[in-house]
Amino acid sequence: MKMSINGSAVDAKSGQTIDTINAATGKLIDTIPEGTRDDVAQALDAAAAGKREWGRVPAHERSRILLRFVELAQKHEEELAELLAAESGKILAHAKSEFATSMRIFTGFAEETKRLFGEAIPLDVQPGLEADLLLTRREPLGVIVAVLAFNFPVELYAQKVGAALAGGNAMIVKPPEKDSLTCIRLTELLHEAGVPGAALQVVTGYGSEVGSALTSSDRIDAVSFTGSSAVGAEIGAAAGRNSVRAFLELSGNDAFIVCDDADVDLAVEQAAMGRLYGNGQVCVATKRIMVADSVYAQFVDKLVDAVSGKTLGDPTDPNTEVGPLIDERAAKKVEDQVNEAVAAGATVRLGGTRQGALVEPTVLEIATTSDIAIDEEIFGPVYSVMKFSTVDEAIDLANQSSYGLGGAVFSSDYKTAFDVASRMETGMVSINGGNLYRPDLSAFGGYKKSGIGREGFRYTLEEMTQIKNIVMRGILPTA
Repeated sequence: MKMSINGSAVDAKSGQTIDTINAATGKLIDTIPEGTRDDVAQALDAAAAGKREWGRVPAHERSRILLRFVELAQKHEEELAELLAAESGKILAHAKSEFATSMRIFTGFAEETKRLFGEAIPLDVQPGLEADLLLTRREPLGVIVAVLAFNFPVELYAQKVGAALAGGNAMIVKPPEKDSLTCIRLTELLHEAGVPGAALQVVTGYGSEVGSALTSSDRIDAVSFTGSSAVGAEIGAAAGRNSVRAFLELSGNDAFIVCDDADVDLAVEQAAMGRLYGNGQVCVATKRIMVADSVYAQFVDKLVDAVSGKTLGDPTDPNTEVGPLIDERAAKKVEDQVNEAVAAGATVRLGGTRQGALVEPTVLEIATTSDIAIDEEIFGPVYSVMKFSTVDEAIDLANQSSYGLGGAVFSSDYKTAFDVASRMETGMVSINGGNLYRPDLSAFGGYKKSGIGREGFRYTLEEMTQIKNIVMRGILPTA
């Protein structure tokens, strides 16, 4: 496939390409252009015109175009889900779920753009301004750059592109180099639905070249990034130097606390699902599992039973239950992390093996002093389980992490559960449910090094627009 600059499908000026591979089979799916800084410059030139063109489109028309896109995309659901599964490695059922989520998100933003209201504020609360009326309106920021992570390329595309277009902005998307194809295809359908080519562009390539050129540019008005905290810090610094807004959704190492009065079967069910989804490559997911002493052995035994015997293989095969990680390098890193944990004293209760990019679901019993118990995030299907004696101990351990994206607590006593949730330093906590949870209406984002800003229908639209104050002076009658 080709990238999209100013409405045209183009190759990179360098002529170089990047292969997109099915990590389970090793088969070539397609290629994408290896974009350069020259390609970025061309996209930025077009975006300057695109923001003016799209910014003049009234809200009802923007809404109609986004809903038309949803209709078009849904006609291609099978094609898009199979393409996403093949390039990302997530199993077909998860790819279909991600596609459905993305369509729901676009629909939500299409509806919210018609409710992006301002205010009329009489200023008689301030002496001397009794006759003045202050009006506010929300206007587009201008040119926004979106840098997407490989684990949820389609959902993140919807969260960022849907919001940017609903708010009247121009957007340039830098999709993940490992799985750009579905994002390119969605861009084609958005253009077909009526979004101007200059208002939505896709520049493919590596982060060190394309991503860096886009996020460090002083010609953009905002950058929305999902990815690691390390890269997010670099992007935030570059944005700060240019006085550019930065919305950063970053790493997580979520705590999952099972109290002694918890429904163990429910906790096991939620933990199992929360770590296998997306083959364990989810930022907000079950990662650090903390279980009370009294139910620890029962929980671990049931967890091992729940995740044993899963079918690993080609993600496009409907019978596959666990697909490959994004590539073999990522799988090797997970394997190394497991081996290092074992060398430090961890016990493997299940799994621990790798074949190419496929990692067997693994249950590790670890000590609370392990790096995995605090800040070392394992991005794969590995359950790190540890025991605690008191709830206060579990909360302290959960809060020792530099990250705070999501969390979970299981208890039959809602007062206890709510107390734990209130004390956890994280952007979202589920009570008697798993970490893998992101309602569209939530203000999704993290504490500490897990990010800056919030995503969700109302919140993203507010962040991707700006307030203008218009004062009608002397218009109101005074006594």
